[in-house]
Amino acid sequence: MAYMSRTVVIVGGGRVGRHTAEALVEQRSSVTVIERDAGKCATLANRQVGRVIEGDGTDGNVLQQADLEAADVVAALTNDTRANVVVCGLTREIAPEVRTLARVAQDGERDYQHLGDVDDVVYPAGAGAEIAVDRIREH
Repeated sequence: MAYMSRTVVIVGGGRVGRHTAEALVEQRSSVTVIERDAGKCATLANRQVGRVIEGDGTDGNVLQQADLEAADVVAALTNDTRANVVVCGLTREIAPEVRTLARVAQDGERDYQHLGDVDDVVYPAGAGAEIAVDRIREH
């Protein structure tokens, strides 16, 4: 299967961010991950998920190190919904044409799309439930 190559900045190198980065690299996308935890940065570097920047993605100076203007998408995938919305807002200020995606952590937080800075929302618990329902219905 052929994939469209993308340039993606991921903020948050935990489970969701790491798995997303690995899948995108496998699909030949150019990936930069911003993570503030040094241990997670080391894990990401060892897994060769692309460029890794140690720092706080809610800091505009750190975010700019990822060359946002060259990105197609900025995916804010930390487990902190507010931080993810801040990343999307900063991205919109720095590189208005870049598509933004925010992970939300709790039920009822999917409405952040109305803010204008967030183009798309991902809710891992909801996605997991949808997959579970699909698998249950398969048999």
